[in-house]
Amino acid sequence: MSRTRDYLYPLFKLTGNNIRRHPVINLISISIISIAMLLLALYFLGYSNAARIVSAWRADLRIAVYLVDGIDVERMSVLENYCRELDEVIRFDYVSKEQALENFKVTLGEDSSFLSGLPENPLPASLELFLDSEVTDVDDVERLARQLQRQVGVDEVAYGSRWLRQLFSLLKTVKYFGFLFAAFLSAVTVFIVASTIRLSLYARSETIRVLHLVGATRSFIALPHLFEGVFQGVVASSLALGFAFAGFRHFKAWLQTQAPQWSIAPQLKFFTVLPLLLFLFLGTILGIAGFLLSSRWIRRD
Repeated sequence: MSRTRDYLYPLFKLTGNNIRRHPVINLISISIISIAMLLLALYFLGYSNAARIVSAWRADLRIAVYLVDGIDVERMSVLENYCRELDEVIRFDYVSKEQALENFKVTLGEDSSFLSGLPENPLPASLELFLDSEVTDVDDVERLARQLQRQVGVDEVAYGSRWLRQLFSLLKTVKYFGFLFAAFLSAVTVFIVASTIRLSLYARSETIRVLHLVGATRSFIALPHLFEGVFQGVVASSLALGFAFAGFRHFKAWLQTQAPQWSIAPQLKFFTVLPLLLFLFLGTILGIAGFLLSSRWIRRD
């Protein structure tokens, strides 16, 4: 134990001396790395929340069956019985024209005052079909909608699968673009860490030469710079997460204030413990990669 302590203490002391002797270089590097890591954090935060919300919407798909005006009781009864027999439908609600207008007023909020001047209610009655939770395939929903559209008394069938399909396609594109974006930012971060360590090595070239002459091993000379790269990566990752959390809280509060009718604000979640640890680990890995890229500079003259 004492041997380990006697070996590690000088290494950490050298690391601290390197950081103190080059505060401006380290500060600039940490600032730039923090920006790169912040962009990464914001991307993953936005993508994870968007994917979670869209998945929830997809699992809660509903079909609105708008009825023709003046549909008779007998035809309505036949249509309701048809809906009950559908395996994909767990229940349905009848929404009258009056209830549809009231729901629309609630959605508009303060802007609903202009509806009072309408000569008649333009909204149709409808049946709102709630689908089984196992029905998550958009193609199945489209097939069911086509069946309903062919029924007598049905004016129009509306469902969210079309825009959900487009949204999933957009998310897939963003996902692939994000991998390229993350790879680019990671490469930039590694380059910055490596450049900082190279500058530190160049400034301490005479000291390194002396250490070689007195018998210091390559690992003893290299490890302080490895710790310096890890230090930059961890500090920059921590700062990036702090700024990301502050921005997330501000955006969520703004969304709840400016658009209270939107129900997505409560669904927004920040990173849990595991993603936070993985992000810090990523910063550590990038710091180590930056050191490895510059380690060839540590050599005997």
